[in-house]
Amino acid sequence: MHLTLYTDYTLRVMMYLALKYPGGGVSTIDEIAGAYGISRNHLTKIVHGLSQVGFIETSRGRAGGACLARAPEQISVGEIVRAAEKDFAVVRCQDMTVAHGCTIFPACNLRHRLYRAVDAFLHELDTMTLREAIAAPTVAATVLGMADPRELVSVAVSRPRGSTSRRTGGQQ
Repeated sequence: MHLTLYTDYTLRVMMYLALKYPGGGVSTIDEIAGAYGISRNHLTKIVHGLSQVGFIETSRGRAGGACLARAPEQISVGEIVRAAEKDFAVVRCQDMTVAHGCTIFPACNLRHRLYRAVDAFLHELDTMTLREAIAAPTVAATVLGMADPRELVSVAVSRPRGSTSRRTGGQQ
């Protein structure tokens, strides 16, 4: 299975916005495009789509931009991938209703197993929150060129479930 570039960029936008949640203000498309070095036009479509499905809130104007509509720990990576991807079929006959020109369609069980494999893949993504997808928030913020990573305290001090590491001396 291969996720589309659209889904890749969608995940990047959501992770960027998660780094600024809460209280980090809004992010512009130009800001996100510059941080990742990707097309502003692609991001415009992605931000619009994320807004339409309710993952982000957008505002226009001089102080406008985008921010998460829910806390990162309330959004699963699986939700995001399902919203971004249009087709999860690994093979053309996977929809289990049409042979798509396959001679052995009536006698083949492979499509059923592939369907279950995709379901297991999505289930695994459902177990990871957007917050957990960012392993090292301070490092991510620094690499992405965010103005002041110290503003990201709420993300930096949050640890994935089961983490026992401690921050000392303000370093990670």
